[in-house]
Amino acid sequence: LKVGLTADCTSLEIGDYSSRGVDFSNILYQIRPAFGGNIVATIVSPEKKPQMATVREGVMKIGSPKPEYKGKVTDFDVALSDADFPSEVIKKIQEEKLVDLKGAQVIVSGGVGVGSKENFDLIVQLAHVLGGEVGASRAAVDAGYVSKEHQVGQTGTTVRPKLYIACGISGSVQHRAGMDESARIIAINTDHEAPIFQIAHYGIVGDLKDIIPKFIKAFKAKN
Repeated sequence: LKVGLTADCTSLEIGDYSSRGVDFSNILYQIRPAFGGNIVATIVSPEKKPQMATVREGVMKIGSPKPEYKGKVTDFDVALSDADFPSEVIKKIQEEKLVDLKGAQVIVSGGVGVGSKENFDLIVQLAHVLGGEVGASRAAVDAGYVSKEHQVGQTGTTVRPKLYIACGISGSVQHRAGMDESARIIAINTDHEAPIFQIAHYGIVGDLKDIIPKFIKAFKAKN
């Protein structure tokens, strides 16, 4: 097709674009992290059609079936020989997946506001008693509180659990983009002006070191 392609987008939008005095309409805004996740770039292809992009798994909601839309399936006979394949698969090894953020119904995430790797154990304990997975902000991962496979956000995993508990997470745009479609969001933070409260269904202003142990005690007593 001889067109550009933006891979691993975390958002797609349609809008207008101007370049060198020329106005374009219905341009696909291809939004994705860049430069190691330090910025969010908006990429456009105004002069070439079609406009193409791939989207990170989990970003888009699954749409409802529409029986009135019917696609046409065309079968093609393809004859390939071993010589048509430049590489050969010798062995397949499936790695054990220790963290399943995408499939989790409950996620308890900690941010750099947790304060230390030792305090992060409270996040792990709460996730355990709730039967959920442990998530984290990029800042918490960078601080060494937890491994990168737990990272939620534009530079991590995009999630949509039934319950997302954000502990000590300020709520940067990058983090919120990876979890703001959660069915229920509970935020715990000492800063009542933290952006995470803007999208939280329930907010608790206080020290997570006092609050989380009470959560754990109450849940254990109930169950």
